[in-house]
Amino acid sequence: MMNRIKILLLPIMLFSIICDVYSQKGVDSLVSNEQEVKGRRNAISTFNMFRDPSYILFGSGLGNMEPLIFEGNLAPYFMISISENVRWGIELSPRIVIRMYNEYSLPVRTPSFMPKVTFFYQFLDKENGKRDLFTYITTMHHSNGQEDDFFNPDSTTINTLTGNFSTNWIEGGLFLSRPNAKLLFNTNYIKLYATYNYMQEQKLSGTYGRLRFFVNIKSSVKLSEAFKIIVAPEDLNKKYAFNQSIKVGWIAGKLNDEQNFSIKRFTVNYTVSFTPTFLKDVNIFFQYYYGQDYYNIHFNRQLNVIRIGISSKSSILF
Repeated sequence: MMNRIKILLLPIMLFSIICDVYSQKGVDSLVSNEQEVKGRRNAISTFNMFRDPSYILFGSGLGNMEPLIFEGNLAPYFMISISENVRWGIELSPRIVIRMYNEYSLPVRTPSFMPKVTFFYQFLDKENGKRDLFTYITTMHHSNGQEDDFFNPDSTTINTLTGNFSTNWIEGGLFLSRPNAKLLFNTNYIKLYATYNYMQEQKLSGTYGRLRFFVNIKSSVKLSEAFKIIVAPEDLNKKYAFNQSIKVGWIAGKLNDEQNFSIKRFTVNYTVSFTPTFLKDVNIFFQYYYGQDYYNIHFNRQLNVIRIGISSKSSILF
């Protein structure tokens, strides 16, 4: 019975991701002022670019990932606008990442609980200028819901099954978007930010990496223009795009016994995605990831893996 319940998690998450994209459709009916609606749409659309999407990664892919049924990330966003034009705002997200292992009883071990709050300010609005520019600061908690000893009884290896993992992050940076409808190749955004790990478990000190720096760039190619031969004539008015993003990171400070310029301090996440007509707002993507494992207490290993999955973004405005 438990096996059947667990295997049902995959279609439930699949259904949730596909359906979440429609949560925004009821927003406009709640706003009476046309100008306010337009301003909110613009800000939400731009701010939505650099959010981490909800996704499902199928299986283990190619690389050194252990056998998985799937990895899922549930990340709905709730935006609270402080001003009418959404220049100031707060965003909430109760993010959860889980992995279902391809083992006996199909266990879901030590999920990552990552709730966060983001405060943002819009410096420039593309309605009045050439681009959108946001600055933001985020505070986030990251834990795995376990409470046993961090180390196994041998006191040298980490207890990844039931060991306690808990830390907190503060993140801040700039987000610049430069959409241009006239360009075939378009840089959608550039995001520069840094994160600092504070109030962490004592045993994480010097092994997890407190200070990190990141650069995230996303670009797109308009398939409707580049490959008209594969787009139905009646669909030429729609915007089909091939998207790619790359996020490069560096872990600074003390990290085990690694040298200052060790390859183990480096992380890279390269993603290629496409939205086919039959899925509308749901993307199919291929991802290459190298770097420290981001799944809570499994951080002490390096991942080098290529995977495939689907993703979507959703937000709810108050």
